[in-house]
Amino acid sequence: MKINRSLYIIVLLLSCIMLFSCEKDKSGDIPDGRVVVLYMAANNNLASFAEYNLNSLKEGFIPGENSEDVLVIYQHLKGASPKITRLYKDSDNKIKEDVVAHYEDHNSAEGEVLKAVLNKVKMIFPAKEYGLILWSHATGWLPEGYYNSTKNATFFEDPYAGMVKSFGEDRGVEMELVDLNEALPYKFSFIIFDCCLMGGIETVYQLRTKTDYIVASPAEILANGFPYQSIMAPLFKREAELEKTCQLFYDYYSAQSGVNKSATIALYNTKEVESLAEITKDIYNNNREKIPALDLSGIQPYFRLNKSWFWDLGDFVGSISDPQERLMFESALDKVVVAKWSTPMFIDIPITSYSGISTYIPKPENLYLDNFYKTFDWNMDSRMIE
Repeated sequence: MKINRSLYIIVLLLSCIMLFSCEKDKSGDIPDGRVVVLYMAANNNLASFAEYNLNSLKEGFIPGENSEDVLVIYQHLKGASPKITRLYKDSDNKIKEDVVAHYEDHNSAEGEVLKAVLNKVKMIFPAKEYGLILWSHATGWLPEGYYNSTKNATFFEDPYAGMVKSFGEDRGVEMELVDLNEALPYKFSFIIFDCCLMGGIETVYQLRTKTDYIVASPAEILANGFPYQSIMAPLFKREAELEKTCQLFYDYYSAQSGVNKSATIALYNTKEVESLAEITKDIYNNNREKIPALDLSGIQPYFRLNKSWFWDLGDFVGSISDPQERLMFESALDKVVVAKWSTPMFIDIPITSYSGISTYIPKPENLYLDNFYKTFDWNMDSRMIE
């Protein structure tokens, strides 16, 4: 009986060990690498620039066929059916492109489409970590259609309209910031915006639970976008080198001449934005009466023509706060904007006071825009507009 009992205990222990091993092996089925998804919503006037970027991509680092790292591209170019492809190098170091999903024509600027594409990518390419590059037109946090509507401001012909990417325009449809947040079905290690005006506190705060880091520009981005021949290597390092990615972007444009020497870019740590909101809320509560009378000509703009909805956050808060408030704010902001770069000019905008992140400044005469702004998490927590 004693022997039988001992055998029973041994068998029980072995069963537990085997069960544990099976569970461990099950979780180990997920590759340790990183999947980087390039989502190109280019069914618009940027299609030629998308083709240029796709060709540039093939000149740089691309993971191998058997690598745990995977580069996936969703491309919807004008006149072509949407598709998901995997780009890799085979054993002979030749670039291969496998189409893993085809779609009938749909609108790539709709949140449900973005969500479905990202879910399919995760199903086909399971991984421990995902990075996302969003490529298209964008107008920051603004309501759909507002940026280019002549009803909202006096119309000016833009001499540089063909140069910039002013996420998500497809046949007149734009994806708003709240919709973008809801469309992201899982968390990303980083999100890079290769589109205009997404380096704002509204964006960084709204997406704080969807990504650890954001790379974006507080101003516009020239239509050539990121230098894809250079940036993939740092993005596929064991720890993604996001600062280097920003540096490569800046270096590319800094080496240009004339109006092409135009770039603003920054790296944002979303884990620190809630602390920034608490400090900013106190400053707004203490200095709210100063905002309507503020001389905006002294605040760093990130817009051209009459699109006066994007201002430097650091410059704005610094102009209404006292020295001690300013010190606390700058300390908190430095933890959010962990790195930043800018050329001396962005097209025709002098960049003289650059905190690396933009904000809206309320306009009492524009109740529609002020009321729309109240729907963002940033305003709910910072209480700039009550």
